[in-house]
Amino acid sequence: MQYFRVEQRGPVQTWTMHNPPMNYMTGPMTQELTQLIGQAESDENTRVLILTGGIEGKFITHYSVDELAQAAADPAECARTFPVLEEGFHRMLHRLMIMPKAVIAAINGDCMGGGYELALACDFRLAADGPFQVGLPEAVLGILPGGGGTQRLPRLIGRGRALEVMLFGNVYSPREAERMGMVNRVIAPASLMSFAMEWAETLAKRPPRSIAAIKRAVYLGADRDLESALYIERCEMRDVMCTEDARTIMNAYNAAVAKDPMAARTDFLQGIGVPEAKGR
Repeated sequence: MQYFRVEQRGPVQTWTMHNPPMNYMTGPMTQELTQLIGQAESDENTRVLILTGGIEGKFITHYSVDELAQAAADPAECARTFPVLEEGFHRMLHRLMIMPKAVIAAINGDCMGGGYELALACDFRLAADGPFQVGLPEAVLGILPGGGGTQRLPRLIGRGRALEVMLFGNVYSPREAERMGMVNRVIAPASLMSFAMEWAETLAKRPPRSIAAIKRAVYLGADRDLESALYIERCEMRDVMCTEDARTIMNAYNAAVAKDPMAARTDFLQGIGVPEAKGR
């Protein structure tokens, strides 16, 4: 691949994005990312994905404005072809979002526009502390966050704060983004990848069908009316209750409780004595 370096460490796969000098997102990068997502969806040996930037100080700076300007050069052609391109980008990020694996964005630098929209499609956003910019500044250019930002950001931080971000076209330091709820954690730069890997290795120990079911229940249900959302939860709970992992782990917990209830509670929460999840 030209733009992505893929590394495997046990059940954790890291995708490092490399498009010098600015690490802009582009159409060719999007095609490679779509290919990687397709491979990961059916990869039973990978349980967690980490996305990070391969250029110092840059996760993804933003989507290439040069590409966008070229697409807008002929208004009639833009009106005909751009919706198709945008729909493809939306489909790609939706597939990443509902991937039946945990996905972590390790934001190691500037992360704006399409770069932050990519991070929004991940389950977790861990940001390196430093003189970096995070946000959706598209309004400054006379456009809008068209890679899902107008929909995912309000669902993450609420409508009022999301409008503040997008209408002003604000960008934030990692610490400010954390206070806004735009990232989960801010980490010292030297510790970012080790922290992300620690999270990934913990998540990789969770039963994969449980991870997938929780993600579907949240992403497909949380923005519906309550009754519809609870129906989705019931369906996911029914399916995951019938898995081999659920039976094995719950029986192991009950056996531990029979010996010492307090110790069982403490040990299981720390992962001690929990049978290895098989994904069945």
